[in-house]
Amino acid sequence: MDLIKNSVLLVDDEPQVLIALEDLLSDEFTVFKAQSPQAALEVVEQQPGIAVVLTDQRMPGMTGDELLTRVHEASNATRMLVTGFADLGAVIRAVNEGRIFAYVTKPWNPDELQIMVRKAAEHYRLAQELVQERTLLHDLMDNVPDGIYFKDRQLRYLRTNRAFARNVSGSQSEKLVGKRLVDLLGPVTDALNAEAEDRRVMSEGLPAQDVLHEFQQNGVTRWISETKAPIRTPTGETIGLVGIARDVTERVQTEAALRRAEEQLLQSQKMEAIGQLAGGVAHDFNNVLSVILGYGEILLEELPKDDPKHGDISVMVGAAQRAAALTRQLLAFSRRRMVQPDIVDLNTIVWGVDKMLRRIIGEDIDLRTMLASSPATVRADPSQIEQIILNLTVNARDAMPKGGTIQIETATVELDERYASQHVGVTAGTYVLLRATDNGTGMDAATQKRVFEPFFTTKEVGRGTGLGLSTVYGIVQQCRGHIVLVSELGRGTTFSIYLPEAEEPAAEPRVRRPQTRPPAGSGTVLVVEDDDEVRQVTVRMLRDQGYKVIDTGKPENARSLALENRAGVDVLLVDIVMPKTSGPQLAEELAEIVPGLRVLYMSGYAGALVDREIKLSSSSDYIEKPFVPSTLAKKIADLLSG
Repeated sequence: MDLIKNSVLLVDDEPQVLIALEDLLSDEFTVFKAQSPQAALEVVEQQPGIAVVLTDQRMPGMTGDELLTRVHEASNATRMLVTGFADLGAVIRAVNEGRIFAYVTKPWNPDELQIMVRKAAEHYRLAQELVQERTLLHDLMDNVPDGIYFKDRQLRYLRTNRAFARNVSGSQSEKLVGKRLVDLLGPVTDALNAEAEDRRVMSEGLPAQDVLHEFQQNGVTRWISETKAPIRTPTGETIGLVGIARDVTERVQTEAALRRAEEQLLQSQKMEAIGQLAGGVAHDFNNVLSVILGYGEILLEELPKDDPKHGDISVMVGAAQRAAALTRQLLAFSRRRMVQPDIVDLNTIVWGVDKMLRRIIGEDIDLRTMLASSPATVRADPSQIEQIILNLTVNARDAMPKGGTIQIETATVELDERYASQHVGVTAGTYVLLRATDNGTGMDAATQKRVFEPFFTTKEVGRGTGLGLSTVYGIVQQCRGHIVLVSELGRGTTFSIYLPEAEEPAAEPRVRRPQTRPPAGSGTVLVVEDDDEVRQVTVRMLRDQGYKVIDTGKPENARSLALENRAGVDVLLVDIVMPKTSGPQLAEELAEIVPGLRVLYMSGYAGALVDREIKLSSSSDYIEKPFVPSTLAKKIADLLSG
């Protein structure tokens, strides 16, 4: 039988016995000898790989079993005792109690002694392999990044690795032994749910894979994915549970951020589609309103104020003007309206509308303002910022029928790359925050998803058009900003608007001069408009003001008219969007025919300027439909006066 050559320590106070034992065992084992227990302990200390210690029982100063007890404390060697019949009972008890592996009685049989030492060496080898396997298993458990744990039937931890102990309690594995999860986290819902899952696995005898649990630890939310299975005896009895826990917080957060980004993208695409539709509707409707308002204003000019029809027409014109205001809100939502941006300070604008807001909201609502200590400058049309503040305040007022508090605040904030990655269309940088908060009724999730859609409203019929928040949305988008809504039923609403900070100082407020009646016109205007009714009322307005007018509904006819009247045409009044040829293209062609030709563009929506990349030298080069005679006359007069 081939055996691994192991080392044996022989201990006896009689040299002849040591020599006899050495002769018997040296062919198979490396033999060390010691004539006293003290010498034996020194050998054990110097030779840690000794497999078997064979010692006499009766020796001066220390008995054999006492020596083997000392050896057990210092070595994993298999312990054997040589004894006489006098104390055989004590030796047998030592074997039964596991203090020694076997014993040999004097006088011994050489063959039997060799067999017993071989068995002791094999016992040592198997024990060492078991220790190595356990050490390897423990090292493997403690070095994997996932948490591993074993529980008994009472859900108490029997063994955990370092990763699990660190993630669950921040302590060492030994401190978890004998404890339950609820002992570590408290009887919170997260821990109770996890233990309920443990009981189900043990009762059903089926493993559970990728069970996701949310835990709150030191105020931080963490997500743990667990795979667990029952531990069974050979007879099939379930005696515990083994589990692997993986911290998937980063994955869950990333997936949540991706879902938010997808939702924001879908919402943005939906709002863009609605905006294009709204812009197209507003464009066509403005053509209709141009005719109604134009002829209405003409009739008011021609009829005496005491004429009974004058009042009827005034009502008609007023209704048309209100309709025009609605289309302007639609155009603001669709970002298709002409604006005149300036560098403005939001603090100044909030202070400027403070008194008006207080009159609107009533005495049962407390209006509070918290403004930035330094100028909060942005590039925007000041009238549009006022409209944002007004719309948000009115909405907040309507959400508090029994009174409450509205808080308007401004601040300068930094939005980092992480924030930008979580919000579609946002770039990192410095922004000015305009925030409006109320403690009113709040909104549910379904309402929040539709709140910026035009004509969507939760108010009863007659109390709102559903264009207030859609207008706010469009203005914010036009200013290259973004808006965040946070609301909860019964707990109020907060609108946070982020606009890019302007580095330049705020401009001086515009002085609104009173409108004066423009002087009677002189000159020739070439009108090119494909809508017959709009063209006819426009021609009527200009002729009533004293201008000579040449008109056509076809761009190709405009070229021949320009050639015929090249010396007399002063202004080209042209619609931007027309079939076959656009207004800007026609203007370029006619400028070659009529040197010095002045151009006034008109359109039902300013998006045509953006879509066709038209760069105006000033706002005087554009008039928005619908317009009235006095506005058109003023624009033409300004162009002719240079």
